[in-house]
Amino acid sequence: MAQMSEILLVVDMQNGFMSEKCRHVIPTVIKLIERFLAAGKLVGFTRFINTADSNYVKLIHWSRLIKEPETSIIDELQPYINNIFDKYYYSAFTEKFSSFIFLHQISKIYLCGVETDSCILKTAIDSFERSIEPVIIEDACFSDGGQQAHDAGIFLLKRNIGKNQIKLTDEVIEKMS
Repeated sequence: MAQMSEILLVVDMQNGFMSEKCRHVIPTVIKLIERFLAAGKLVGFTRFINTADSNYVKLIHWSRLIKEPETSIIDELQPYINNIFDKYYYSAFTEKFSSFIFLHQISKIYLCGVETDSCILKTAIDSFERSIEPVIIEDACFSDGGQQAHDAGIFLLKRNIGKNQIKLTDEVIEKMS
């Protein structure tokens, strides 16, 4: 298992998050998934599930992604789904995901999906703080808040985890070859 030290984590690519603003990343995410799988690397998926009594509902008055079909991973990714991690907050670092990371001796997490300015940002910082190298694949991420929210997320990520941790799909794929 020791050689399986990297994972591509596809964050919250769910019906409820995939507005027209975000759909342009789908082909890029699929390309990454296929390359990682072909290279024998791990691929995982997070699925955000909101609850009626969450702080999302109470504090920011956001009550989406509570049930199907909003919580389902988009149809385009269904053929690839394995290693799925449900979460009830921004970060992927649930008990189940943390155990998986430990079991597979993951030392690097490549992040793609949505939302750059919340779930990807929080997961990357949590990864960084656990001494696991986070790599953000910038052209495979986006935010339902639009370009400004995505750019803000990237700006904060560069500041908090290092500008060299932000890569493009082609750079990541080239390094794998």
